[in-house]
Amino acid sequence: MLPRRKMRFSSNHPPSRGARGDAGFTLLEVMVAVAVIAIAFVTLIGAQSQSVAIATSAKFDAQASLLAQRKMAELCLQNYGELNGGSGDFGTEHPSFFWKAEVTDLGEGDTGIKGVAGMLKAIDLTVSFEQDAAQLYVLRTIVFQKKNAVVK
Repeated sequence: MLPRRKMRFSSNHPPSRGARGDAGFTLLEVMVAVAVIAIAFVTLIGAQSQSVAIATSAKFDAQASLLAQRKMAELCLQNYGELNGGSGDFGTEHPSFFWKAEVTDLGEGDTGIKGVAGMLKAIDLTVSFEQDAAQLYVLRTIVFQKKNAVVK
């Protein structure tokens, strides 16, 4: 039988955890590390999904604004008397985008300007993606008829 030694522990050195010493992690340490990694992972996944949503919205805004400007230019090139509402799509180039135009005559009550009756029209153009009410781009302009112009 081996003689027993008295072990003294100073306040600076805690007792070792066995023959291997401090070479390893406790279950509590591992669980805390896994929890921290899980929280970081969930945060990153949330940030990624938000980033995708923002990119999708920006892509829609960019495409819809260009399509709306193009359609508005077509409408403004029409004769003043022939301006009327309508709806449709943008053809095979942009099959998922649709447009709807509403034309309203503006009078003195709408503008507060005397003598404009029959001279101003508001064009409200709405561009949507796959008839989705959540993704709309609305463009408005006002066109006028020149006094010398003859309405056909």
